[in-house]
Amino acid sequence: MRLLRVGQLDERRTICIIIAVALAAAFVFFSVDLAARMQGTSGYVADETWYVISARNILREIFGVQPRYIDSEGRQNYTVFFRSYAALKEDNQRFIDFIEANFGGVVIKDYEKVAAISVATVKELNRSAVSEAFPQVKLVQSGYCYPDVSGADTYMNAEHPPLAKYLIGASMLLFGDQPMAWRILGIFAGALALLVTYFFVARLLNNEVAALLVFPLALADPILRAMSSVAMLDIYVVFFLSLSMWFALRRSYFLSAVFIGLASASKFTGVFSIAALFLFMLFRRAGVKKTVFYPFLVPLIIWLGLNSPLIIKWGIQGWLREIQTGLNWFLTSRPPGPAVSDPWGWFVNQNPFTLNLNPDVAAAVNPAVYLLGLVSLVLTPYFAYKSNRDVIIPALWFLFTFLGYVLVYILGNRTMYSFYVVTLSVMAYALAAAFLFYIFTVLERHFK
Repeated sequence: MRLLRVGQLDERRTICIIIAVALAAAFVFFSVDLAARMQGTSGYVADETWYVISARNILREIFGVQPRYIDSEGRQNYTVFFRSYAALKEDNQRFIDFIEANFGGVVIKDYEKVAAISVATVKELNRSAVSEAFPQVKLVQSGYCYPDVSGADTYMNAEHPPLAKYLIGASMLLFGDQPMAWRILGIFAGALALLVTYFFVARLLNNEVAALLVFPLALADPILRAMSSVAMLDIYVVFFLSLSMWFALRRSYFLSAVFIGLASASKFTGVFSIAALFLFMLFRRAGVKKTVFYPFLVPLIIWLGLNSPLIIKWGIQGWLREIQTGLNWFLTSRPPGPAVSDPWGWFVNQNPFTLNLNPDVAAAVNPAVYLLGLVSLVLTPYFAYKSNRDVIIPALWFLFTFLGYVLVYILGNRTMYSFYVVTLSVMAYALAAAFLFYIFTVLERHFK
């Protein structure tokens, strides 16, 4: 009889895992469809402008490689940067004739804010021949055409840590420098974050069926799919933080700290979860040395290690200047631009950030999902006392991430955007699933 019951549990677990994987695959399918339909401006959607060009520039300046883009007509694409507008104007027609005669090239984009021209060529562009014929050319960059923004060829996005840009750059090298390639790793990061959250909730509640609630909550919440479908930094933070919660639940505190370090190396907002891990380890009496070393020093070591290519390139002093500039940027308001919203306004869609027009995509949430999550957050002490102390994990990660944003707001940054809320998404799904499970359990006992 016991063997039969164990077999039934294993069968149920297997079926639930298959369903979870199928739902994660459906999330990938819908996200790929959305990503393919978003064209943005010259292919760049919202802040992809900054992260994609910085990823491309980091590949060239830090790692010495350039991605390639071959368009639908089989032509290789390049953006050619001149030393000045005057040089571009002087050499423009001669350069056009030169690439047409020697490489079967045509101009595909002119620029107003940067001295550059984008071309598509039948033959590979010979950089030495171009430099010899046009000494005023300072850079020939292969790949998708740059957006028309000032300083496009030198921008490194140093105000944010580099890991997510390394990943976007790696995707360019693997799949070609084009919009879908920029976005594909983010799509899988979002889907994997959902799967990790499913396994987290299944272990937390000891119930694989209840854990499947994570998926309808996520599919009902547009923010995760929207932010998974664009090449921005936040979805990588979401993925790494989901893994940090999972390993905290398994008492693998070192690995939990490693993934907080990876989240922090993608965007400074990952740092907020350090306090969550520290308090959880105190709560679980993990030992003084581990409680001090793991949450604080391990993420710092990971973060420094992933910054080391930049340190080598810029030198310690240059890198520290960039970090200081980045922190100042992080803590101060920026000039007027996209619609801004307060951290507490994200849960009710106050001024959602527009990501794309036609199709219309905004960084908006399903308020009902976050209401459930917030109610669960308030009730966490009761659930922890009555049922399962580990329920404080998603509560701590949610609470300290949110409080981190509030602190940044208090310290002076009033230009905060609704897409930041995606960092809280998987924690909200875990909290909401736990709340629904406990409510259904109470009701079931009451009506028996």
